[in-house]
Amino acid sequence: MVKRGARGGGQIAAATRAGVFAVADIGSNSIHLLVAVSDGVRQETILDESLPSELGRLVERHGEIGSRAAREVGAVIRGFADRAQRLGAMQLSVVATEPLRRASDRKEALRAIADASGQTPSVLSHEEEGLLTVLGLLHGHDHSRRLIVADIGGGSTEVVLLHPDQDPRTFGVSIGSARLLARIDYADPPRPRDWHELRRAAQVALVDIPRQPRGRLVLVGGIATRLLKLVPSTMLTREILREDLAAMGEQLARNPAKEIAEQHGISPRRARLLPAGIAIIEALLHQTGADELVVDHGGIREGLIIASARRGSSWRGQLTELVGESRLAGA
Repeated sequence: MVKRGARGGGQIAAATRAGVFAVADIGSNSIHLLVAVSDGVRQETILDESLPSELGRLVERHGEIGSRAAREVGAVIRGFADRAQRLGAMQLSVVATEPLRRASDRKEALRAIADASGQTPSVLSHEEEGLLTVLGLLHGHDHSRRLIVADIGGGSTEVVLLHPDQDPRTFGVSIGSARLLARIDYADPPRPRDWHELRRAAQVALVDIPRQPRGRLVLVGGIATRLLKLVPSTMLTREILREDLAAMGEQLARNPAKEIAEQHGISPRRARLLPAGIAIIEALLHQTGADELVVDHGGIREGLIIASARRGSSWRGQLTELVGESRLAGA
């Protein structure tokens, strides 16, 4: 069992016999469950589902999650664990991202989740989240050139810079699609002044990301994959040209979220976040100087499947090594 890179020259052997692994990801907008079979190199999805979450909104407005919401999250995780077990997973790995990083009542919320579910989530740092995202990329990428991997979430954006022969550099920015919507509270559809405010806020948030001229910007996450639906041809290539991005923005400027949702098979709740996502993507392109933009359908959960298969419960201390192995295979 091997995984071949974008150029076909590298490979890494499977770390273990194939098994069924399950991960749950507690985020700002949703709580995800992924169950997959993996040998530590390859993976195939058995189940991928999510439920909406208001954790990002709660933390943005009140600074905390609260006991009621935490118990509700625990009930969701308990249901996920039962589902994963029925599908053959030996255990469920649970991680949490931006809302649990920021919540003033994090300890209390984690305790309430554990009491309700029997699972204590691991709260990921920005660096861990970024490295798991790189590890979870599903499509071949040329690691002989500069890569900028960006995961646009609801509450934060993780950016990982990958240069040949250098260790990854990770940046965590506390701006995401839902958080930007809460901050700007733009109209539906956004007015010209709303677009100006969105773009300005995104550019200010990303100002510390170093320039990466002639780099390839690789987007992961729901915002990126949903935007592809607005220009269907991009779903085949996974490449977004400047004119594609402009066409996406024009649709979002003309049509309210309900119409976007009906026309493109997106939930209205998700469609409402797309203008903020466009603004963050534009800011990433401007700030980094990348000259190519592609979307990868992998991400943090796929990375956690690989990490769990290769390193078991000790994956947290070995992410840089795991990413290094993966990059060598893709060289």
